[in-house]
Amino acid sequence: MQFSTSALRQVAWKGNAVFAPLRHRYSARLLSTTSPNHHPYMVWAPDYTDEGALARRMAVRPRHMAVANKLINSGILKVAGGLVTPESQDAAPGDRKFVGSALIYEAESIEAARELVERDLYWTEGVWDKEKLVIYPMIMATTLQDRAGVTQPTPVDGSS
Repeated sequence: MQFSTSALRQVAWKGNAVFAPLRHRYSARLLSTTSPNHHPYMVWAPDYTDEGALARRMAVRPRHMAVANKLINSGILKVAGGLVTPESQDAAPGDRKFVGSALIYEAESIEAARELVERDLYWTEGVWDKEKLVIYPMIMATTLQDRAGVTQPTPVDGSS
């Protein structure tokens, strides 16, 4: 899927803090998911384990999900989800015990993937443990789904 420059500006450049630092570094061709210059990067982002970690996660979650939805719609974020303890996977949403996040970005380089991670609200608001976060290049053994989307409710305008 190719993205026109005007479509990218509508999605990415209109005051979006996540994309703003990337505007001069990436052309529409490089943000396209069909660009041969893009590679998948797997991110393991464990949460901090202090007493306030879950509260910080939940406080920024709606805005985090809204930005994630924009990244998915633009073809940059391919897969993402919160990781929970095995005993809480079937718990009610308010009773789940999060331990971190797993994501697959498609980016030009590992440095570009790291920039995306470091602009995420879970990074900037102290949810993800910055000392333990790991990014690895991936050699895909399967294809990624063509239809990706956020399965959790998100505010339309990214605020809340």
